[in-house]
Parts: sequence; C-alpha cells; structure tokens
Amino acid sequence: MTTDLPRKTRDYEGPVTNTDMWDSFAFRPGDIVLSTPPKSGTTWSQAILMMLIHGAAITDRAVWHDAIWLDCAFRDRDAALAALAAQPHQRCIKSHTPFDGIAYDPRAIYIAVYRHPIDTYFSLKRHVANMKYDWLDHLFPDTPGAAFARFLNGPLTDQGTDDLTLASLINHYRSFKTWSHLPNVHLFHYADLKSDIRAAIRRYAAVIGTPAPEALVEAIAEATGIDQMRDITRHHARPAADSAFHDETSFFDSGSMNKWVGRLSQPEVDAYAARITASLPKGDRIWLESGTRP
Repeated sequence: MTTDLPRKTRDYEGPVTNTDMWDSFAFRPGDIVLSTPPKSGTTWSQAILMMLIHGAAITDRAVWHDAIWLDCAFRDRDAALAALAAQPHQRCIKSHTPFDGIAYDPRAIYIAVYRHPIDTYFSLKRHVANMKYDWLDHLFPDTPGAAFARFLNGPLTDQGTDDLTLASLINHYRSFKTWSHLPNVHLFHYADLKSDIRAAIRRYAAVIGTPAPEALVEAIAEATGIDQMRDITRHHARPAADSAFHDETSFFDSGSMNKWVGRLSQPEVDAYAARITASLPKGDRIWLESGTRP
C-alpha cells in the first residue's frame, strides 16, 4: 500500500471535458468531489447528496444542478466558479475525470460511483442520441456490432472518459481504487443503490458527515426514484437554450440493469468477458460489475 497522497499528474481534454480548471480551484474544508464515469449514477448521486446537504427532499427544483460540473468543457467556466463560490453550504462538485486529473485536498471528500460496464454502454448510447450536438455521435456507429466493438476495443487516450470505452471506464476505476484506503476516498456502486437505496443514502450521509434521520432518509428515497426525478425535470427543466439535450426528461434512462440480455450476441458477451478478465483482477471485476450485493 502506497503511503503518499494522490495528486493531479495529467490533464484530460475532450469534447465535453477539460481538466485544467482544477489547477486553480480553491477548495473549502468538506467539499465533495463526485466523480463517476458518465451514466453510472452521477445525477442520482448528485440529487441524494444535495438533499442531504440541504437536509430536505427538495422537489420544487432540480437540486442536482447545484452540484456544478467544474471541468465541463462546453459551459462558461467563470460562471461555474462564481456559482460555486457563492454557495454558502457544503459544496458538491461534479466530474467525470479519473483521479489523476483532479486536484487533491485532504480536507475534501472524494466519491466515485460505478456501474456494470455493459449497462453503462447501453445508457451511453441512448444518452448520446439525446444530445443536441454531434460531438460524440461518431463513437456509436450505426453498422451492426460496430459500436459495441469500438466500446470494447477502443484505446485509452488523453480524452479520459470522453473516450466512452471500456478502457476509459477501467482507467477511472483503477485511479480511485488505488486510493480507496484513504479515509476521504469512497467508492459506491449503482447496483447497491438499486438494491437498497436507503442504506446507500445512510452511507452517503456518513461519508459527508451529515445527519440522516430516518424521516429524511425515507423522504430522499421517495424523491429520488427515477419517475420522481423525471417529474422534477419535466416541471423545472432548464430553458432549451441552456440544455445540451433534446429532451431533459430522457436524460434519465430506465435505470435498469442487465441491459445486454437479448441485445448482445453470445460472441459479443464472450468478447467482453475476455477483455475485462484480461484487464482486472477477479475481485475487481466482480465488484465493478456487481457491487457489494450478496
């Protein structure tokens, strides 16, 4: 086990990510950095964390927008910094960046959330189709089998998770797993949120040092169901000009697991198994696919 501390050693830059923002970011004690591969429970976790911070199951607005995406490449950077600086409460900062592209502060709390890579792939495919811009369309070619083959076999590049490949998901996981022995670095899994959301809410509360009475846990569990989050978005959607999506409510997919059943051929399933088995030790593969569920 290494005894030194994480540090930012590289930048990732792609169509939706630019990590040089971290070089000048001023942390506050208790800041939460929520970094996940895209479509791995990011918004769900943002909503839970912001509701815990506010001590209320807020449904009169899309509270997850308060967890600002700091290293987003296509939004106003000064506005993002100003919005974070103006927040008087404990801050939650969204990212999709591996740990080696994020500034480290021992006073901050780092949370990473993961999901079965194939479920992530299918959600990514739908997510990109819902985007107004064609920045990522080329990553999902229409030729049968080509999109999944690219996901499986695409190399890791300096674009980080903007690659939207298995290699980029694994790289993100390794970058946080390496430091998960530190008391301020915490790994969560989508499957655990699905199987027992109330236990997950309690764990989030413990990690960020926030009270979680049972009434609040129950209220947040109800408010962050997928149908409820769609309703919140429907009624409080950002103006069309401020949204990167054709339909913001479609941002929330089915939330299901095992999406590949009936959608991938057996050779494709076998190719995935061979690829991830060669990339991760058995224990890491099992956790990345299934979390800690019994």
